[in-house]
Amino acid sequence: MRWELLRFPGLLRRVGYRTGVRSPSDVSEACIRALRDGLPWESATFAIHFQALRQFLRWTGNPIAGERTHWKLPSGTPVHRRWLTRDQLIALYRGAQGVERVIVALEGFAGLRRVEVLRLRVRDVELDQRCLRILGKGRAGGKWRNIPLHGEVDRVVRAWLEGRAPADRLVPLSRTGADAALQRAVRRSGLAAAGVKVSHHDLRRTFGRLASASGMSLISLQGLFGHASPALSAHYIGLDFDELRDALDRLGTYIDLTGRRRGASSVRVESRGGLRVQRRST
Repeated sequence: MRWELLRFPGLLRRVGYRTGVRSPSDVSEACIRALRDGLPWESATFAIHFQALRQFLRWTGNPIAGERTHWKLPSGTPVHRRWLTRDQLIALYRGAQGVERVIVALEGFAGLRRVEVLRLRVRDVELDQRCLRILGKGRAGGKWRNIPLHGEVDRVVRAWLEGRAPADRLVPLSRTGADAALQRAVRRSGLAAAGVKVSHHDLRRTFGRLASASGMSLISLQGLFGHASPALSAHYIGLDFDELRDALDRLGTYIDLTGRRRGASSVRVESRGGLRVQRRST
């Protein structure tokens, strides 16, 4: 809660709210509306931040905490997590230039959080072992973890390191600077013109989904993400209904209840008119 409350003044500055807020009693309807409508909130992030703020204002006696309408997501705000397709991620990476490409590589091909990218120092890149030393999230820093470098990440980071001192930040940008760099890449890649929205966390989720699709286990993803449990990693990946159905189809083929020997027959799943049909061939 303390972390979310400390973010509040900076978020107000980001949305250009100029009226002074010096105490909890100064937080008004206009202030909440500017914050709610001025940032690209996702439902989970919105709920965490605004619940903390509302609880604090209720404790201080500000009556705005009791007005439910001020604390709802604005109309049209996406309430689902987003992922890029493989082709969209490739297009974004190819459209990125300079520091933009470093950010996309670290988030989209290594699954780093924005805060982890911005905390990286040159000395945290161990080229001999092809790995990164990552300091996790948290205001004062989280836990350290080591992750191996994806081949393309190794290539782009290695080139980016030339002429930089060990104590230098790998990506010398503020949070807003990193946001602006990512959006430049989104526009240059053509994704923005196609109506595709991309955030830093979208890249992190996309990394998880594509890594899982390539065969990476949840335990491996948990280690790369720095998550406390595989369940949280599974939440990042997301599964659509067809993927679940295909998994059950494969299980049904593996556990053959017809009495036939395994390998004597096979099941082929076809789509016809929106229906999925199993066809068994011998």
